[in-house]
Amino acid sequence: MEVVAEITSSLNRDLILKKLAKLKTLVDKVDIPEAPGGKATAHSLAVGVLAMQQGLEPIVHIRLLDVNKTGLKSLLGAARLLGLEYVVLLQGDPPAEGSPVRDVTTEEAIAEAKKMGLKAGALLSLRREYAKRLEAGADFYLALHFSHKDQLRGLPRNVYPYIIVETPKNAPLIQRLRQTAVPPQRAVELAEEIDGLVDAVIISAPGDFEALVEVLKQIKASHR
Repeated sequence: MEVVAEITSSLNRDLILKKLAKLKTLVDKVDIPEAPGGKATAHSLAVGVLAMQQGLEPIVHIRLLDVNKTGLKSLLGAARLLGLEYVVLLQGDPPAEGSPVRDVTTEEAIAEAKKMGLKAGALLSLRREYAKRLEAGADFYLALHFSHKDQLRGLPRNVYPYIIVETPKNAPLIQRLRQTAVPPQRAVELAEEIDGLVDAVIISAPGDFEALVEVLKQIKASHR
């Protein structure tokens, strides 16, 4: 099972590089959201290139609410040109500035990405009916609201659950995001429990990078 760390974008290049350097020996890939909460920052494709320069394999997100079909195909072409192999296509939260674009469905975006020779991913929620989403034709799926291995029963191995870590530092943010989260030690235990059930797991600790690194260190130690 691959271990993937979520890293958020920033306009601070040095900060991103420092974070990537700390993750380099701990994970197989990095997952890079695009404009979380609809708030603009440096594009995930740019962070993905920085990750590759540090020897990390990136999974970059592309928000469909921000682009029409021409814009999407330009971004997919850029990903291909830059050597970014893994892309996640999602509608995303409503943009904080400007109007949402509802020109391309997730399924259409997945098809376009695969035409480009990219490995296309999609999001699904384990709190909702997801059978139809699994028919979208994606190469892999990122699963939200995960807290117990039984939720993976009957799901294919290419469903990668997010394990979101909650700490005193990031608890207010987690509550605003309304995401399912677990304490650091439980995150380590969950990763151990699902090893062998899925091809990858994504570890996320929004707003607490130090906690993310510590959890990843413990997961790596448990896999030795």
